[in-house]
Amino acid sequence: MDISDYISTEMIEIKSGHYTKDEVLEDIAELVVNKIGVETHTKHEILRKLREREELGSTGFGNYIAIPHCAMPSTEDFVIGFILYPDGADFDSMDEKPVKFVAFIIAPEKKKNQHIRFLSEVSGVLRQPGALDDISSKLNSVAIREKFLKYALPGSKDKKQKEEYSQLQIFCQNEQKFYEIINLLSEINERDISVIDGTDAKNYIGSKAFFGNLWKDKGAKFNKIIFAVVPTEFANDAVRKINNIIGTLPDRKGIMLIMQRIDFINGYLKD
Repeated sequence: MDISDYISTEMIEIKSGHYTKDEVLEDIAELVVNKIGVETHTKHEILRKLREREELGSTGFGNYIAIPHCAMPSTEDFVIGFILYPDGADFDSMDEKPVKFVAFIIAPEKKKNQHIRFLSEVSGVLRQPGALDDISSKLNSVAIREKFLKYALPGSKDKKQKEEYSQLQIFCQNEQKFYEIINLLSEINERDISVIDGTDAKNYIGSKAFFGNLWKDKGAKFNKIIFAVVPTEFANDAVRKINNIIGTLPDRKGIMLIMQRIDFINGYLKD
């Protein structure tokens, strides 16, 4: 699935004036129902699903961007679009700034994996330096679509045994950095990721009666291990970005990264 197949110019609008969050969600619902037809879902049903998602936490993640999204049971295909609010819309964003660029995704309920990948791809595009200003500077839907797709990540390829893959192992004791790394890896289209709950050695040894109180120091409370298999052509870039994350930690402690080339690989993981 390529995201360009689901972004049509009729799903892109520019609206002047100031708007509330609920008005933004209504704009989205109206656009979508015109696309899929009321026989599939009514505007009220789409609006209800969007509101339910917002109740879990605002999708306005800051820097003038919001990505409202929801899954609908009877929708067969993705509906992806953009609404620009040059004058700003109040959206309860995390950084309390008004939203000026809204990217929305209405997904089929049965396609959760692709839903997550499209979310990661859209957010990855909009976080690229200069991308938001460049895309928002256009005044018509055709140009906005073309600019967005220019920044979009390349479409995924089918796995072939002849391609080279690498395994990344990231041992993480910092919760904030863990989510930064997971988000970074999820932007790679062709990848398999597993997360394992780990136990800090001090906590493990200290819990054994044999050692008694010999090891009293408290270990890390947060401990996760990420195993990711990615094409080697993307792995090197991922390693560079993860190293930037590790480099921001005091004394570079709390995360350890290992990369290994894979001689043989077969099969897929379910996300």
